[in-house]
Amino acid sequence: MPGVIGDFTHGTAELRPRFRLTMGDYVSALEIARDGGVCIAGLGDGRLVGFDLTTGEERFAIAAAHTGSVLDVSISPDGRCFATCGQDEVARVWSAEGSLVRELPGGGSAWVEHVAWAPAGGRIATASGKKLCVWMPDGERIIETEPLASTVTALAWRSDGSGLAATCYGGVHILPFVAGAKIRHLAWKGSLISLAWSPDANVIACGSQDGSVHFWRLKSGQDSQMSGYPFKPKALAWDSESKLLATSGDAAVTVWEFRGKGPEGTQPLQLEGHQGLCTRLAFSPRRAVLASGSQDSSVLLWEPRKHGKPIGFAVLEDEVTGLCWHPEHHTLVGADASGTICGWDVA
Repeated sequence: MPGVIGDFTHGTAELRPRFRLTMGDYVSALEIARDGGVCIAGLGDGRLVGFDLTTGEERFAIAAAHTGSVLDVSISPDGRCFATCGQDEVARVWSAEGSLVRELPGGGSAWVEHVAWAPAGGRIATASGKKLCVWMPDGERIIETEPLASTVTALAWRSDGSGLAATCYGGVHILPFVAGAKIRHLAWKGSLISLAWSPDANVIACGSQDGSVHFWRLKSGQDSQMSGYPFKPKALAWDSESKLLATSGDAAVTVWEFRGKGPEGTQPLQLEGHQGLCTRLAFSPRRAVLASGSQDSSVLLWEPRKHGKPIGFAVLEDEVTGLCWHPEHHTLVGADASGTICGWDVA
């Protein structure tokens, strides 16, 4: 596909797909089960498709799982269920085989736009308009917040499941699940659009509508801002050691180093290769290999601490809309706006 990606491809390994699927519509959500056995895709026409991560063979397909587009998919840690939401007023919980288990109402007229299963598996969070709800797996609603300042834009659980962060205009709200702890508000006079909680639970990073990345060190409450992005940083990703934060907001990927004194006053790494805006970022869970996807349909692999150029590449058919790694080995799955899904083995 000439002209899509740069001249760096000379001498750079092209990823060979283990499987390549055609869904027939925009892939709007993508997640791999913790055991790596299945990947679930949500589509723009409301369908859900589960497929085997080794062979690409379809496990189940659910037509009209939601009205309009599927907006989010979250698989339970034990892999027995998964939760979804879309352009309707309920989230839904499904069995691993694709049978409907129950519905979780949003509690208003707004769509349920976000759903997130806690890492420990005992709670499910949903966001509908300005409201945030937390549920037990049996459908019992244990929390429904008062309306926040504006529509919830992102959700992220603390890595041990003891806290839930939600962003909106005005900052980050953290709901604790520890006896005696209080709700915490990290104030920011602006609209936050993306959220990434570091694996060590020490830092929350957010992309802002004003073209900046804002982050808070939670132990001290110190907050900082990295500005100058030409576009909104909608994609953020931490490496497994919580030392590198990769951010979108341009065709180049900007990576901030959190070792030592952290990113303040330092120059970030600029990873240049995409010709279009970066749309997706995902670090491998096992080593500091970063996958990035772009509007130009390219998927690039990087080792930010070793090389300033890509170490691998692949090309999909359209804008990259999903990237996720197998939780235990080096399989990468990517999806695009035309409905193509590919799985690659990354050495």
